[in-house]
Amino acid sequence: MKYLLPTVAGCASIALVGTLAVTAPSASAATTTPDVSKEALNVSKEGLNVPGARDSSDSTATAANQSATSNLPNIFKSQTALASAKVPDIVNASASASAASVNNVSAGLTSGGDDAAPSEGSAPSETEQAPAEGAETETPKSEDEDAKDSSDESKAEGEDDISGSVRQKTEDGVNIALISDVLDVPANNPSLVGFTFSESKSNIRIQVRTKQGSEWGNWDTLDEEQQEEAQNKGSEPMTVSNASAVQMRILGDSAPSEAELVLVDPKRDAGDAQAVAENDPVELDDQVSGDSAGAETAPEQSTEDSTDAEAASAENVDAAAGATVTNQNYVPGSSTVDTVAKKVSKPKIGSRSSWGAKAYRGSPDYASGIKQAVVHHTSGSNSYSAADVPGIIRGIQAYHQQGRGWNDIGYNVVADKYGRLWHARGGDVSKAVIGAHVAGHNTGTFGISVLGTYNSAAPPKKTRDAVASAIAWKFSINGISKATKSNLVGHRDLGQTDCPGDAFYAKLGEMRSTVNSILKTGEQPSDSKDDDKSKDDDKSKDDDKKTEKPKAKTSIEKYAEKNKLGKALGKEYDVKGVSGAKAQKFEKGTVYWSKKTGAYHLSGAIASAYKGNAVTDLGLPTSAEKGGLKGGGVAQRFEKGSFYWSKNTGAHYTSGTIMKYWGDKGTVKGHLGYPKSDVVYKKGRGEQLFEGARLVWAEGYGTTEFSPKGSIAGGVSDDNAPGGATPPGDDSTDDKSPADSGEGSADDKDSKDDKSKDDSKKDDKSKDDKKKDDKSKDDKKKDDDKKKDDKSKDDKKKDDDKKKDKPSKAEKIAAQRASIIKDAKANLGVKYVWGGTSPKSGWDCSGYTQYVYGKNGIKLPRTTSQQRYAGKEISLKDAKAGDLIWIPGHIGIISETKGQMYDAGSTRTNTTKRSYSWMLNRGAKVIRVVG
Repeated sequence: MKYLLPTVAGCASIALVGTLAVTAPSASAATTTPDVSKEALNVSKEGLNVPGARDSSDSTATAANQSATSNLPNIFKSQTALASAKVPDIVNASASASAASVNNVSAGLTSGGDDAAPSEGSAPSETEQAPAEGAETETPKSEDEDAKDSSDESKAEGEDDISGSVRQKTEDGVNIALISDVLDVPANNPSLVGFTFSESKSNIRIQVRTKQGSEWGNWDTLDEEQQEEAQNKGSEPMTVSNASAVQMRILGDSAPSEAELVLVDPKRDAGDAQAVAENDPVELDDQVSGDSAGAETAPEQSTEDSTDAEAASAENVDAAAGATVTNQNYVPGSSTVDTVAKKVSKPKIGSRSSWGAKAYRGSPDYASGIKQAVVHHTSGSNSYSAADVPGIIRGIQAYHQQGRGWNDIGYNVVADKYGRLWHARGGDVSKAVIGAHVAGHNTGTFGISVLGTYNSAAPPKKTRDAVASAIAWKFSINGISKATKSNLVGHRDLGQTDCPGDAFYAKLGEMRSTVNSILKTGEQPSDSKDDDKSKDDDKSKDDDKKTEKPKAKTSIEKYAEKNKLGKALGKEYDVKGVSGAKAQKFEKGTVYWSKKTGAYHLSGAIASAYKGNAVTDLGLPTSAEKGGLKGGGVAQRFEKGSFYWSKNTGAHYTSGTIMKYWGDKGTVKGHLGYPKSDVVYKKGRGEQLFEGARLVWAEGYGTTEFSPKGSIAGGVSDDNAPGGATPPGDDSTDDKSPADSGEGSADDKDSKDDKSKDDSKKDDKSKDDKKKDDKSKDDKKKDDDKKKDDKSKDDKKKDDDKKKDKPSKAEKIAAQRASIIKDAKANLGVKYVWGGTSPKSGWDCSGYTQYVYGKNGIKLPRTTSQQRYAGKEISLKDAKAGDLIWIPGHIGIISETKGQMYDAGSTRTNTTKRSYSWMLNRGAKVIRVVG
């Protein structure tokens, strides 16, 4: 492993990594400075020898199409390689459609080397046109020859070939021009890795992979990003969390000049958690944020259809100069204001100082106004926490400024997956600050980016609503009355990229509808809907009457006034899930009231976390927030539990049996510390992660402490139950699967019926079961044997028994193990059914083990938590075939093959034989019942 030391104090594609050189956290956001490290890239022999270093460049590559020069799409080609295929940056508005057409660039490896290359700022048309016969021979061939001659000249002059004397290739034959060592990264916070270079004589592809635990991920291709204010060429940020190491490689016929790998450690700051707590997520009313009817709405269930509809090829009016046109893959429209838009107030946006922004280099530039909003994603991992967000934004800014030489972070505003908005690029965010988020289209556009990658799944609805609220506000102050397919677009509509991801792009129709609903009503989360001063003259008398006879204040209003919570931000509303409960938002918190509890308010992190299941699980608050806890933490009591917050854990609630157990151990003062997840109870089980341990409770069994390491994703959940979720061990990495209950209820009716039906149908296998039936009166032979055993005076019988070859105890145990394995094998393929216990109707993990052991004379209890204590715990090194391997919520039978088990894992795997390594990573126990 190698560490980089700091050297100088996007639809993106730099890898934001979960770990870089470890540094001590700063005392405050104002003094936190990210560490930026740079390393010249070459061909590392050690890097080439790492497993997977030569993995295929692309899963779609073919043996006949392996040259990096001729097969890479234009997005990866250098300006030198594209010079002969250059097209005009701007096509005159009066030009015909045919004259303005531009060939689209294929994203696959099989595209030809003669694709027309759009210049900076232009975008391809929707449908790629095949080149004419023989058209591909002249220009690409000349380019290849030039590159070859240049390479030969360099070698003749004695210059070093940065790609090495031996051309290393991937498994599918693409040349590896550069590859790094394996670089360690810090474990305490997210970080970034990116690539910069000066020039490239051949097409290149930038790829990064990360290591989690002992497993390497796939090579991910990073987009090359061009910006006017950049001092070099390179990629842009992509988030990767929870990684232990990172490696980069550059594919191409020759290496680019001045190639550097850039690592950024934004570091965790003591003020990050407070910045998050003070920046409330944007929350829209249901009637505003819901999917409005109309042509703009993108169907939730049809990502592909929506994407196609949004990406129709057409001409687009340039935002900065309305008379110039370029071909873009979205439906155009006019930005002309048809009607005057209602004034929309500014949503809550976290300040630059809150996330520790560095100063803008120079002074921000402004346009006269905006005519277009561009939606981005930053690309990469979505597994960041809320407290990670300020550091991630700091890291992006540090890379843009110190890695690429930009004046500031490129986006005007950044949103996170929790629905929070953050002021990104310097300048007055209410004005048309010129950003650096889409080359050729930065003037007159508003760039907003969501942290994460959204190709297969869109950001949460609350995040999409937050983005829509920011855009609606910007449209309102710039006189735009309606969001259309030409003024609210994705980055891919203006450049060669897949940003903001297929799934997110498919939601732009829905977001336009949300923006239009806000523009129509003028309502935002921060609005006071009752504070409309523009009353009609004919209503003035009614206003005077209201002034003369003020309405009596409600209990909530009295409480808010007494506690100085500021102006109301909306009307009083019913609290869903709590009968008779009312609530109302104010500037400094939300007040909750019922006859039973009276009025109390929530603010900060606890207010943000109090939603969904928390409301129904806890009921209403019954006390004010209490501070002064260990480490500066706070707590607040509710009807059925309590919320606790600390800067290291955030806000989480606990209740019930687990809360009582935690209380007995000293709550936050004890060894368990603060809760790190919300408690979850389901199917007679409960689970909650604390700083010091993971608590698991099972009905009839009690509460047990387990190691706090590993992911529980918010607590116990039944991932094996119907619904299509990935059960434990069913995912390739299993790092997202919580400990779950992988079996049905112990007193499941279907389980009993299935077993009786199954046993009655298999007469030829029922002898062993009948031997266990002490009450059987029909089995004469059994009664005779029992009588003979009880008669100690039968000398003849004893003599006969002595003559027989009696197996030893060890032989009996070995035979029983072999029989267990035989029965386990015999039932491979039986379908997985949560709660089932028989091969006929299916079973879950504990139903399977109970059946197999039962066939061999061992009666196991029904649930995994009970089977955990059915035998003796032994070490893994002493495990034998037929022993059980267990984690909370799942159990299997160790097979005769080292490292594998038989289990009923999920509806995807059913009953199968597979590795149990994923269970070892979660603290598996080996249980010996046999012998």
